[in-house]
Amino acid sequence: MKTTKLGFAVAAALVAISAAGCGDDEAGDDDDDVGQVDAGDDIDAPAGACQLTAWTAPDFTTNAADALALRAQLDMLTGTTMRGAEQETVIVDEVSDLEAIYDGGSPALSASVPAGFDAIIDGAFAGFVAVALAGPQDLVDDGGNWTPGDDGGIFGARQAGINTGGLELRQIVDKGLFGGGGLYAYALGLTEGNITADTIDALAAAWGTDAALDPEARTDSANYAYRMGFHGGIAQALTAAKAYTADDACTAERDEALETFFEQWELALIARTVYYANASATAMAAATTDDERADALHELAEGLGLALGFYGLPDPSAGPMAGVGRVITDADVEAMMTALGVDIDDFGASTTGAFVSDSAGFQTGVTALETRVKQVYQLDDADIASYRTPTDG
Repeated sequence: MKTTKLGFAVAAALVAISAAGCGDDEAGDDDDDVGQVDAGDDIDAPAGACQLTAWTAPDFTTNAADALALRAQLDMLTGTTMRGAEQETVIVDEVSDLEAIYDGGSPALSASVPAGFDAIIDGAFAGFVAVALAGPQDLVDDGGNWTPGDDGGIFGARQAGINTGGLELRQIVDKGLFGGGGLYAYALGLTEGNITADTIDALAAAWGTDAALDPEARTDSANYAYRMGFHGGIAQALTAAKAYTADDACTAERDEALETFFEQWELALIARTVYYANASATAMAAATTDDERADALHELAEGLGLALGFYGLPDPSAGPMAGVGRVITDADVEAMMTALGVDIDDFGASTTGAFVSDSAGFQTGVTALETRVKQVYQLDDADIASYRTPTDG
């Protein structure tokens, strides 16, 4: 991973562009941390005729049609169908009910999903059907111990579909697919071919933004990037990448901006994993009711899904992201999941649910996860602390 820092002139230019049409700069960017991957890093000063220009996307809807369709398909899968099943307004009693949406559409959401994460989706779908059929269940006994029964069920006022392992499976599917396992993977694939300004529009849509890169119109990954303070820097990287596509002599600058875009997208999601793990552990330690325990497990599953999405993600075979499609490795993801009791091969065999009565063990797992994240992204304690209490931007 590159750690080149922005020169003052380029940083100022990018901030000006951000103010014109990209939203705010990232809060808390610290150029003294040479090893840290901060939003805005890695975009070198323009060389020769290469010039930064303000973001415009007059044909965004056309250029990003496929990415927008994938986002809509994901909303149908998790926001309408799976959520409806949890709320008992939609019947999901067979895996095919979910696969029809996952494999449907043009393009199909499943078409962009790498084999490694597709296997995880298969397991999550099967487990979710069992949870939906079990219906409302009390998954914690009167002593505060995890007692999920044979299949888990719909738990708490949140109506969260939680399996025997303590995982809210809808969150694993949703967060994994709008992150590394779905829309991120789709965006990486776009970099293997001819990259034009139209391509950058599609990348922006896959990330979860609109034609104006408006932080107030964010969704999916762009929303979490904003919540973790990365939105402004990622929008700047997209702006730079599009500006440099205008001149073939600026291909190196364009590619550097693209690498920054993907690095920061990845890091923003992993930073959110750190946030959710801590928020869940804190909430669980203070929980006295089943509703509070369900809320804590919900938050943890969101974070786990964000990290799991990068499992099995291959590098592009060509283009500027060949060999650098992601920073995190499968071994890193496995270590993070093990720390929090997740069995990747069999979600039902996970021990995450036991954290409802084991606050000390939960915190130990969170600390182990944080340690791995520090190693992977060359971060320090201050970086991790900032992820626990992030600033929007």
